[in-house]
Amino acid sequence: MDKEVMIRINGMQFTDIGGQQEPVEVISPGKYYFKNGHHYLLFEDVEDNYNNKSENLMKFRDSYLEVTKKGSVNARLIFEKDKKTKSQYGTPFGMLNIGISTTAVNLKEKEDSIEVTANYALEINDAFIADCSISLTAQSKAADLGLTS
Repeated sequence: MDKEVMIRINGMQFTDIGGQQEPVEVISPGKYYFKNGHHYLLFEDVEDNYNNKSENLMKFRDSYLEVTKKGSVNARLIFEKDKKTKSQYGTPFGMLNIGISTTAVNLKEKEDSIEVTANYALEINDAFIADCSISLTAQSKAADLGLTS
């Protein structure tokens, strides 16, 4: 796969009103590389007001996904099959204690793309919030990511 990629991330976000879930999709250019048995994706995330940005690093292999965010949001989240991990999630509004109980992490590799999905239970400040999933696809910029669908 090429170093220059387009990244599509699909997941769920929780609203302040009743803790409802709403789908979130992020599409961003990024960089891909493979080193020491791990896949890496680097990209920038822009918040709603366009002034706040976060640098993102996703490191993954079969059954493991690590997401590191630095900027307006600071976090290091680990999704590892059949394990519970805890971390702190720093936002402009304060710090949250996050618990992630991962049930599955799946990796699919193709010549021009790579896809990772994770299923997990999310806790915030020791309270169960929801069963969630995240899916990310990285595809060489030379190939069509299907962004028009």
